[in-house]
Order: sequence, then structure tokens, then C-alpha cells
Amino acid sequence: MMSRSGRPGGFDEMEALIYRLFAEKQFALALLALVMVAQLLSAQFLLLRLTPPSQQARAAPAASQRLDVKCDAGAARTLAGEAMSREAARGKVVVMHLAASEEACLAQVTSSGAAELVVGMSADAQPAGH
Repeated sequence: MMSRSGRPGGFDEMEALIYRLFAEKQFALALLALVMVAQLLSAQFLLLRLTPPSQQARAAPAASQRLDVKCDAGAARTLAGEAMSREAARGKVVVMHLAASEEACLAQVTSSGAAELVVGMSADAQPAGH
């Protein structure tokens, strides 16, 4: 329910209460009410942020816009088996193809209902100079 000012219903009543407390010189109660309102708004914002986007998945880019790679012996290679180069990847979307066991694990994680999926890398996995 929205009030005339566009804020959710209930906050107008809190605002009126806070003004009344200040008018009656009940400063401690007025400040406490302000803090409670701030906490409510902050919690509401955090809950909204945790909601996953409605369209998380998207179609793979066209073949001309992407570079398909897989890991082979610790190095990124094209599906044809050639070493991946910076020139081939520049300006394209790199699509990483996983092994069957990794795909199954990733499918399990993405269907768990988590708000977000982050893939981590250990510091020693970074190539030299990065």
C-alpha cells in the first residue's frame, strides 16, 4: 500500500510520531524512533538486494562473438586443441567448457536457490605478471 508521498504505508505514521515526540521535547524517544526507522529501511534494502534477477540465464553469444575454450593440462585451449591466444580472445566472450563432473557440480549449485554464484580462484592459479 502506497501513501500519497509515494512511501510505503506506515512510515507516514512513524514520521508524525517522531515530529510529535520532538514537539513534546521527548528527544530520546524521538531519536530512538529515527534509529528504528533507519534500521527498517536498511533491512528492507538488503532483502531487496538479495533477490536474484528474474532473468539470470541468457543464451550463448553467436559463434562469431565468442571463443570456446576448455582446460587441458592446466592450459586454456580452443575446442580444436590449439593454445588460446590473447588476439583470438580480444573483444570476444570467452565460453569456458567444463568437464562432465564439473558441469554436474555446477548444475547442482545453480539449482540450489542461492542468491548469487561466485567462482573463486586461488592466488597461485594466476598467470605470471597479473
